[in-house]
Amino acid sequence: MDEIAQDKEISTLPELLASSSQDSLDPSSLQSPAASSYLSRLTSLSLQELEAEPTELSSSSAQLTNALTTLCYTSYPTFLSLHHTTSTLSSSLDALSSSLSSLLSALPNLESSARTFAQDSRTLLASRRKAALVLEHHDKLHDVLSLPLLLETSVRNHNYSDALLLAQHASTLASRFPSNPLVQSVKADCDARVHSMLSQLLRVLHEQAKLPTLFRAVGFLRKMNVLSEQELALAFLSGRSAYLDSTLRAVEVEKKGIDGEGSVEREREIYARYSKRYVDAWREGVHDVVTQYTTIFLDRPSNAEPAPSELHVLLTTFTTLRMQQLLDLLRDTLPLVADPSLLSSLLTQLTYCASSFARVGLDFRAVLGPLFVSAVRSGVTREFEDATDAWSETLEPEDTSRTRTRAGPSVRKKPSQLFTSSTSATAHHIPTATQLESIASGPPNVPPPILGSYPPLVVYTNALLSTLNGLRLLAPASLLHDLLAALDSALARASRSLVAYMRAFADELSNGSSNASAEEIRREKEVVRAVGTVYSKMLVPFVRRALVEGLYGVKMDVIAAELEMREELKQALEELEGRSEDGAEA
Repeated sequence: MDEIAQDKEISTLPELLASSSQDSLDPSSLQSPAASSYLSRLTSLSLQELEAEPTELSSSSAQLTNALTTLCYTSYPTFLSLHHTTSTLSSSLDALSSSLSSLLSALPNLESSARTFAQDSRTLLASRRKAALVLEHHDKLHDVLSLPLLLETSVRNHNYSDALLLAQHASTLASRFPSNPLVQSVKADCDARVHSMLSQLLRVLHEQAKLPTLFRAVGFLRKMNVLSEQELALAFLSGRSAYLDSTLRAVEVEKKGIDGEGSVEREREIYARYSKRYVDAWREGVHDVVTQYTTIFLDRPSNAEPAPSELHVLLTTFTTLRMQQLLDLLRDTLPLVADPSLLSSLLTQLTYCASSFARVGLDFRAVLGPLFVSAVRSGVTREFEDATDAWSETLEPEDTSRTRTRAGPSVRKKPSQLFTSSTSATAHHIPTATQLESIASGPPNVPPPILGSYPPLVVYTNALLSTLNGLRLLAPASLLHDLLAALDSALARASRSLVAYMRAFADELSNGSSNASAEEIRREKEVVRAVGTVYSKMLVPFVRRALVEGLYGVKMDVIAAELEMREELKQALEELEGRSEDGAEA
């Protein structure tokens, strides 16, 4: 126990050094790692080394002192600068600390302001993001927005292929982005341009155009896929019909000059010229439509399916309506032409027209015959009636025949003044038996010479012969009996007019209103008898024979029963002969 107590009283080496040192040392300073390491080294030294250690320490201290002195002398500016910098750094660190404290106190307000700014700028940032996105895809957006303008330009320049491609691209975009309002708006604008292109293509069908242009227009309409094949064919026929109608309406100018005041011949020529122009326009227009429709809709490649029957029905309906239109015009116009020479020219033109249409299955020559037969019948009958009217006006009193421009009693010419010329006033020719026989055996186209003695009979005969000469150009065989009946009716009416004149002349003689002498009265009666005989025995047989034999080449003695004089004419001639004999005896 005493040994342990003694051990506890022994001091440590640092304590001994501290206590033995003349300077006051803190024992704790000798416990630093460097000091501890040095003290450990001292304890390991031998006695001699330990005794020499102070000398080495003194030497090292002197060297260090010299080195420090030298360093201080040579590097004192650095030490001064270091001191100044250290002082400045210390003050700066103090200021930094103060600033950091201020910053820390201001950070909550900064955070609050930053959040407010972020919230307020969120809309602006969204707009900027959109703008940046638009700027990034500017080229693509420009291409999309340019679609309507490009499509409109293509339609305006008739570049329909590019227009259809652009429209298809717009439809593709609309299907890919169904909820995008911009794409849908572009699609709507493109649809409007496509509708304009549709109208433009349909308008081509209504304008003057040849087959290639129409084929191209129909091809693009098919690609647009807005009309079925039947609807497209109907639209084609409607458009071409409208253009044909406009062409036919333009022909109406040919009827200019028909005002009701021109001559009958001029009106006939105008109607004939109008009919010819109309037939030419109709033939060209309808033939073009038929050939164009056949090429576009009916002619199919050998490996394609045949055209539907509805397409053939549409073409048949079109041609039927147009044929009916032509026939209606001919029914209305041909009777106004009347002149067989003009009708003959029209018939020739229509025959060629029907022959050309026969190549496309539209031969209408069979329906032309009844129309022209009716027109010839009515025209020749009218000319017979006009000639008879002129004859009857010759026999009427002067004021009646001259539209009553003077007041006063009627002035009727004497038979010698009316029927004979000044050179043959004293010669009143009565047909001889030989002359009567020559009517049946002589040339049917040579008038009897005796008619030249009576100018009114010559005028009337020439009027009838002019009608027959015109009929030579177009004389339907089926009209022989009808025309002969019309001629007999006209001759009967002319005979009744002559009888009326004779009756009026006899009444004047019986009333004593004539101041002529007995010789003059006898001579006038001879003229009446001669005119009546020449009319009934020469003029009537000659004109009837001129129609039957001269025009149709039918011998009257061969079918005399069929060509027998009508009862109306027989009665009129019997009355005329009776009146002639009565006037001569009176």
